[in-house]
Amino acid sequence: MKLPLMIFGLIVGIVMAPAEATQLPAKEIQQPATQPASNAKVALLISGYGKQGDPAISYDLEELAQAYLVLQQNGLRLDILSPKGGAVPVHNRKDDLPYMQQFKQQTSVLKQLQLTLAPTAELATQYAAVFIIGGDGAMFDLPVDTGTQQFLQAMVQQKKPIAAVCHGPVALVNLKNPDGSYWVAGKEMNSFTLREEQAFSAELLDKFPFILETRLRELGALFVANQPMLPFVAHDELLITAQNPMSVPAAADLLALQLGQTPRTRTPFPEEATMALLATARSNGVAHLDLALAQQPGLYDLNYLALYGMYSYRLAQTPADKSTELRLMAKIAEHFQHPQYQLALLQAYLAEQQLAPARLLYQQLQAEAPKLLSQAGISSF
Repeated sequence: MKLPLMIFGLIVGIVMAPAEATQLPAKEIQQPATQPASNAKVALLISGYGKQGDPAISYDLEELAQAYLVLQQNGLRLDILSPKGGAVPVHNRKDDLPYMQQFKQQTSVLKQLQLTLAPTAELATQYAAVFIIGGDGAMFDLPVDTGTQQFLQAMVQQKKPIAAVCHGPVALVNLKNPDGSYWVAGKEMNSFTLREEQAFSAELLDKFPFILETRLRELGALFVANQPMLPFVAHDELLITAQNPMSVPAAADLLALQLGQTPRTRTPFPEEATMALLATARSNGVAHLDLALAQQPGLYDLNYLALYGMYSYRLAQTPADKSTELRLMAKIAEHFQHPQYQLALLQAYLAEQQLAPARLLYQQLQAEAPKLLSQAGISSF
């Protein structure tokens, strides 16, 4: 998930409760065809679209970094595959992050990204599992590239675990069972959701061949999801799917477990920890934010708290959800203070007709950022 440039610039410049569980019929647990050794090899499949079309429409490097580091920490060997193989773009937008420095400087990944392998049906025999990385580029090449589809069909036939995150599940939409039915039909799974697409990929919706959540539902998948931006991982036999970038590390841990490993204890990535905290605060009370930020302030990223607060109220669909998001948004404002964020909170208060807190915020902004109020068309109330 890429932050919109305006919001990302604003933030840098200065799990919500899961959807109600659906009661599904009990299924026989399907085990991998073989029990891999501790040094099993996993294929990391990424989009190669960025080198052929728009370089900005590519795989998600942060998702790749987190999956790579978690799987490597669990003793798994890793290859990187992309349609057609060869070099793929590598951006440097987040090179200041410690985990990105570790990823680029302490692994062989930069060499691997210059020499990605082209997937084929024959290559599938070399891997115990595949982990499909998301990013907008996946929508354009993974479901239609012949070699990629033959590779994934072979992984299915060989009963190998498949993990797919964010837009990664798009690679699965054309896979078929021997009887001609779609492989995803009847499977509990998720992906980047429609509401997340509308919030974070709006400029690409007209370019996408289809909306991923909509297509999965049309094919008969049992789509399950959390609220936008919050982590959620679905597990159905040999299929692991994760909703968004905040869910990637847990999906990697789960794949290691699927391969017979006990996932090693690790320090969560900052955005992973932050969104998990927000999920807890949304379910169990906003005071959990105060406690966590007092106890382990270095574990969390205030920028991601603010990002969530800026979007969550607007994306809420029911009055109850809007009320919950507004309480959380107000609590975040106690820890992250910036005029743009305060303006968004003021607008939410006005929408909910909570005039007392709105008046206090208005007075504060009138003193500190009157131009911002004018630009938003708020002169008085």
